[in-house]
Amino acid sequence: MDNIKIENNKCILDISDPDDYNRLALLGRAIYAPARIEIINLLYEKPLLLSDIAAKLDMPISSVAFHLKVLQEAHLIGVDYTSKSNSTLKYYTYTFPEITILMKDTRKQNSDLPEPYSTEINIGDFIDAEFNKRCGIASETEMLVECEQKKMFSPVRKNAQLIWTNGAGFVTYALPNDFVDKGKVAEINFSLELCSEATGYNQSYPSDITFWINDKELCTYTCPGDFGDRYGKYTPSWWYAESTKYGLMTTVSVRTGGVFLNEKCVNKKVNIDALSLSSGNRITLKIGVKNTAANIGGFNIFGNRFGDYAQHIVFNAVYSRIKRSSGK
Repeated sequence: MDNIKIENNKCILDISDPDDYNRLALLGRAIYAPARIEIINLLYEKPLLLSDIAAKLDMPISSVAFHLKVLQEAHLIGVDYTSKSNSTLKYYTYTFPEITILMKDTRKQNSDLPEPYSTEINIGDFIDAEFNKRCGIASETEMLVECEQKKMFSPVRKNAQLIWTNGAGFVTYALPNDFVDKGKVAEINFSLELCSEATGYNQSYPSDITFWINDKELCTYTCPGDFGDRYGKYTPSWWYAESTKYGLMTTVSVRTGGVFLNEKCVNKKVNIDALSLSSGNRITLKIGVKNTAANIGGFNIFGNRFGDYAQHIVFNAVYSRIKRSSGK
C-alpha cells in the first residue's frame, strides 16, 4: 500500500492531491455495488474465507471472487494466509477502520504552496526530429512543407498547425525547468491531440506512439487510426477532403505512483522522481514511433487551429508538500 497517507490507522484521501485521483476512482467503483458493502461489513467483524463469504451472502463463489478483487484494488480489504495441516488458508481481512476524504482544497490552506504551473508548447517549436519521406507541415491557411525532409526545420514551422510523418520518426520539444524551484513537484502531465498517419486517411490504422521525458521512456499509446471521415471542429475548409482531419486527445501524467495514460496506470516502474526534472536548465518531451514498434503507423500532431481541440501541447506541473507514509 505504497503512497497511502496514514494517520492513526486512518486512510486519508485528498481530492486536491493528484496522487489520490486514481485511488479515489477505485474507491468509488468499489463501493458502487451493494454486495461489496455487505462484504466490507462482514470482514469488519472478522476475517473470512472466500467460501465463508459466499455462504453468508448466498452468492456464487465466482461472483464473490470478482467483488473481492475490486475491493482489493481499492485497498479496502487485504489478505492473510494461515497454514493448517498440509494446506494454506487464504483469509480476507478489512484494511482500515476509517477512511477520510478531504473535500476542501488543501492548497488553499497552505498559502505557501505554489499555484500549478502550466504552459503551451507550439507544435512547430520542435528542437530535434526525424521524419520519414512522407511528411509535412500545414498552417491554418496553407501547406508549408510536403514530403521534403530537409525543409521540415524551416523557420516556417513556427506557424505549424499540423505536423505529420509516416512510419517511424519522432519530434522533440524543450521547455525551461525553472518551475521545479517553486516547490515539490507531485505530478507533471501533458496533453495533445494526435493520431496515426496513413496514406490519405484510414480509420483502422494503428500506430504505437511512445512518449519520453528527459529521455526516460514513459509509455506507449496505440492510436487506433488516422481519422478523416469528417472535418474537425477547427480544421480549415481549404484542407483536403481525402486527408487527416482530426485526432484524439491524449494525456500522459507522471506521479509518485507511476505513469498514467488517459488516467489509467500503465507503468509503475517510472515515477516523478525518476525524471530528473531539476537537472540542467530544461526539460525535453519526445514523441515518436520506434523502428521496432509492433505498429509503425506514424503520427499526426495537431495545433490549436486544426482538429477538434483548441490547444497545442499543454504541459502542467502540480505541487505538493503533503508528507506521505509508506503505510507499512
